[in-house]
Amino acid sequence: MKTPRPFTLILSLSAAVALSATTVNSAPAGKTPVPKAAAPETEPPVPQSVFTIPSTSGVARDPFFPSRIIQAEVSKPATTNAAPRVASLGCLVLKGLSGTQANPLAMVNGRTMARGEDAEIVTDCGRLLVHCVDITTNSAIVEVGGERRELRLRSDL
Repeated sequence: MKTPRPFTLILSLSAAVALSATTVNSAPAGKTPVPKAAAPETEPPVPQSVFTIPSTSGVARDPFFPSRIIQAEVSKPATTNAAPRVASLGCLVLKGLSGTQANPLAMVNGRTMARGEDAEIVTDCGRLLVHCVDITTNSAIVEVGGERRELRLRSDL
């Protein structure tokens, strides 16, 4: 029986590879292989990038965009104005009154409050901590940040 040619070629190549592998791994005659000392494998430390914005303008460049010059941080002075408090009280609107005479309730900007209650109310001016001081038959007295204001129901309805 005749063997196909590709099979013979593959068989001879695999035999050659197996023979060469045993020759390379075997030690020369009469000598014993000397084990190599294992080198300690320590990884070098990874450097960390640190970028601080300078105190003077035009000194530093952005490391990712070298043509861009970094401007110094400008500290803004703290400003205190009494005007926002007045505007905050102007944002409160008495929407309705309900409850009993013993326990009246006032609806301020959609939030129902009882006498002596504190509530955080969201307005167009921001969030306000409102304290309901008193509720009468057609008004409510509220306090925001130490300032009191009487909120009345709209009479044009």
